[in-house]
Amino acid sequence: MNNEHVNSNSNVLVFTGERFVPEKHGNLELEHLHRYLQASEIVRDKVVLDLACGEGYGSALLAKKAGKVIGVDISTDAILHAQKRYQKENLEYIEGSCAAIPIPTASVDVVVSFETIEHHKQHELMMHEIKRVLRPTGVLLISSPDKQHYSVETGYINPFHARELYQHEFKQLLRNHFTNVIFFGQRVIYGSCIFSESLPTPVSSYLKKDETLIESTGVIKPVYWIALASDVQLPKLASGILEQPINDTEIIQSWKLLLAERDDYIHQLVTSLSWRITKPFQFIASAWHRLIR
Repeated sequence: MNNEHVNSNSNVLVFTGERFVPEKHGNLELEHLHRYLQASEIVRDKVVLDLACGEGYGSALLAKKAGKVIGVDISTDAILHAQKRYQKENLEYIEGSCAAIPIPTASVDVVVSFETIEHHKQHELMMHEIKRVLRPTGVLLISSPDKQHYSVETGYINPFHARELYQHEFKQLLRNHFTNVIFFGQRVIYGSCIFSESLPTPVSSYLKKDETLIESTGVIKPVYWIALASDVQLPKLASGILEQPINDTEIIQSWKLLLAERDDYIHQLVTSLSWRITKPFQFIASAWHRLIR
């Protein structure tokens, strides 16, 4: 996991598909940014570890509210990039792995670890290390793709994933190590939303597919699970939405790209056809011009 590259012409980590970079837009941006925005709700004045911080943008976002943020990642290039690009007094980046976190025991209040656990197979060791660095009142906020909806149903194989977990596996892993755990489902959706303006209320979900309507109290068929875990009472963490203009969505941008490619192909075809049709006349005109000179 050390093959990242930095664009020498700008302070940008090149997107390889292994880890998200903020210059990469679309669904990936929505998913990653939304997690960090949710995490920001529980880090005020806390000491936070962003485990597998990647490019570093998330740690920098958390540092706006946290007392201190430590970003740890196994990639040397990612850490060097983050140290250069994101510089704040309450923010530092350290090279290290999930199996051997390079910070003291009981030194952080919150551990944030998004899209990490599927990149390796040392899940138990990672949990033990997280418990070691957390203070007794500490909290973990962690995400994981749901293997059923992410891979099995789609047939998609992510080459950077070493071991994905099914829903029951992820939930059991967290419950084996923490007294209190709650779970949030996440996926990019297209539809309508209705939220209470003043009072907290339950959220109902509906999925309309053809003429079938499925109803649930949580996200239906979540692609990712987010868990909030602790050995003490859990802090309040809101559900929510991250909205963007419809024209900026990945599906619309993909259509625009396809239409542009189609228009370019038609232009080339028409131009090529026009040249072939007029070529004999161009030859005659050229020959006649030579004769009358």
